[in-house]
Amino acid sequence: MKQKLDIGRIGEKAAELELLKLGFDVINLNDFRNNYENADLICMNPATGKSVMIQVKTGTTKNIMTGFTSELDGTIPDLEQKVIGPWIFIRTDDKVSYMDYYILSKEETVELIETSNDWYVNKWNRKLSSKPIVGIDIPWLQGLKTEASKPQAVKQYPEYVSSLKETSYNKWEKITSLL
Repeated sequence: MKQKLDIGRIGEKAAELELLKLGFDVINLNDFRNNYENADLICMNPATGKSVMIQVKTGTTKNIMTGFTSELDGTIPDLEQKVIGPWIFIRTDDKVSYMDYYILSKEETVELIETSNDWYVNKWNRKLSSKPIVGIDIPWLQGLKTEASKPQAVKQYPEYVSSLKETSYNKWEKITSLL
């Protein structure tokens, strides 16, 4: 198993290569500064001069961490200011034998994080004792709902229906349309 940091760097490089294949110039901010806050890549269109900053999150489980921590009431301080552009969520395995790309606009990212975290913090029939780290499930990135895995869990919490109306899988146009 690769280390978490390695998986993240590989994901950034993979996203960078995909954007390069689409004809854009890309700068990986983490090549210059370790863990640049709020963005990993700057993608530029040489024909128009337009650019966009992109955050990349990579994970090997069905839940990809966002880097945010929620307050106990479900709020995430400064979320809208910290999400400054589109996000690319990448799902892979421990051996990095495949890459699945899910691309969300800035607005979709904020809404998905807010609504899924509110569901997790406030809709479950339980009391949190510590601030939870915010993750996004792959089915939510596909515009699906989360159902209880066991019949008795239905009583514990209602299903979460993703705020996305369709899958974000390979939706590169959510970035390219900005350029």
